[in-house]
Amino acid sequence: MLKFSNLVLLILIAAYSSSSHSALLDFNDANNLGVSLDGDMKWSDIGGGHLYNDDYNTDDFINFSTATYVNSFEMNAMAWQGFDRGAIGSIDIEAYNIAGDTIWSTTVNLTDYTSWDNWLKVSVETAEINQLAFLAPGTLPHINGFWPSVDNMVINQPVPVPAAFWLFASGLLLLGSKVSRR
Repeated sequence: MLKFSNLVLLILIAAYSSSSHSALLDFNDANNLGVSLDGDMKWSDIGGGHLYNDDYNTDDFINFSTATYVNSFEMNAMAWQGFDRGAIGSIDIEAYNIAGDTIWSTTVNLTDYTSWDNWLKVSVETAEINQLAFLAPGTLPHINGFWPSVDNMVINQPVPVPAAFWLFASGLLLLGSKVSRR
């Protein structure tokens, strides 16, 4: 039979181990993006801070320093506000874990997202992402000539469990073991 103190401890551990908080990466500050960029992914402040794919013939990457839960991000077909666009279409996006395995993928069509005040929300809802890859929209299968933007990425970050919690939990365990011996 599960003792009351052990039940309380299990509930506390479950609550703390699943604790996380959402963070918004708005990419407004080039010196504090919260990610690193690879390929031809660049930062721009024209129309507000955001990332964009600088070459439609190469893959572009957003890298996380640790495995991350990505909730969503927004995309627009324009590299920056007022950009003279090319042939708008679709882009493939993949997420990789630390081993380089694809753990999420989608294709988004940005044809209707050419106005700077109209962004597509891309839902990811996937954990353990180390890298997001934006596959070149100018190559097969799409053959488009546009430079899509990425902004307002929502990620979940784990909340560290404070040492005081572990001290309290171990005290509950000790108390529970003493009560069960009586």
